[in-house]
Amino acid sequence: MLLLLTIVGCGRAPDPVRDLTRDLNRFPEFSLIIDDLNVEDGFFPDYFMRFRLMTASGQRVAGVDTLLYETRTTEWQQVSEEVFARYQHYLGMVVAAKGADGKSTGLQQAHPPGYQYVGNSNYGYWGGGGFWAFYGQYAFMSSMLGGHRIGRQDYGDYRRSGNGGRAYFGPNQNGRPAFGTRGSVTQKTKPQFYQRYRQRMSSSGRGFGSRGTTSTSRSGSRRFGK
Repeated sequence: MLLLLTIVGCGRAPDPVRDLTRDLNRFPEFSLIIDDLNVEDGFFPDYFMRFRLMTASGQRVAGVDTLLYETRTTEWQQVSEEVFARYQHYLGMVVAAKGADGKSTGLQQAHPPGYQYVGNSNYGYWGGGGFWAFYGQYAFMSSMLGGHRIGRQDYGDYRRSGNGGRAYFGPNQNGRPAFGTRGSVTQKTKPQFYQRYRQRMSSSGRGFGSRGTTSTSRSGSRRFGK
């Protein structure tokens, strides 16, 4: 029994974010987004995560070398309570990415999708009112933001957070961040998650927080739903 406990204690729970990041590094650019979260109650709760992947691959189109962007959603993946707690505040956000400059970011620089392409004239331009507009072929990046418009101050805050090694949850709106699990924009773009959350609260009085485990984010170290 002592040997078994030692082996279990030394092991590290599989982390699909780390595994997917290793696989996605073969692409010139990628974004790994927390697409959905779920907890299924039982004697021991089961924790699940789903991911959205945005990748860019080099292809030759009409005789010109170019990058083609694709998005896909993974199947649900069961994770440990520890891993769930690590990412539970980042619903709808990019938790790992590699940009056009080859630089990589991780959970400490988590940010809303598409922000890393703002300010790059290859993808869009600053339009009227000081808001960023993506070109038509990159409209899917705008759609991932749920109609949120990125202003210059918003983008400046994102850059300062990333340079300081901090996650960026978007501008505050009525005392709430725009993005992440508590985000006002996220609540509009992820209605099924919040429906499950309300059902769990009404049936058990608990949200999706992990028992006995905390996760730190800009929103604090409270477990979601506690």
